[in-house]
Amino acid sequence: MPWIMAPQYPVDSRACLGYLSPMDATIDRDKLCFCCGTDNERGLHLAITYPEKGAAESTLEVPLWFSGWKDMTHGGLLTTLLDEIMAHACVGISQKAVTAEITVRFQKAVQTGSSIRIVGKVEEARGRVLMTRGWIYDAEGTVAAEATARFIATTRIARSSAPESSA
Repeated sequence: MPWIMAPQYPVDSRACLGYLSPMDATIDRDKLCFCCGTDNERGLHLAITYPEKGAAESTLEVPLWFSGWKDMTHGGLLTTLLDEIMAHACVGISQKAVTAEITVRFQKAVQTGSSIRIVGKVEEARGRVLMTRGWIYDAEGTVAAEATARFIATTRIARSSAPESSA
């Protein structure tokens, strides 16, 4: 198999990552989102609430078909839920944003068929970067998983939109 040569012109890796120019893709909410979309027949249909500025919450009875190991919710679903609720926390300060990085720590197994509470919060907003945290609580109120994430807003964040801790 022949080697493929890289381009012979200089490439600024920051441009590839989107750091040099504003996002040009328009992000429109639709009703087909896997987590919160009302028209996605295979979706979770989460009802998201916004208890305060920069925060979002939801609950879910975990469907049995999201098993990883026997009777345990797959970690990928828990990560998806954390990503979704932190994105909605960004919506809670009137920002459309996309995930740039997420780190999840699993504290304990979540039984399939059990009820969980998902909470997200924007902790800091600077420029177009939003730092968020999220938690999944089991039915007893114990943290089952937690996450931190960095989101990139599609527009610069107005000072009046940022959470109180960022002003």
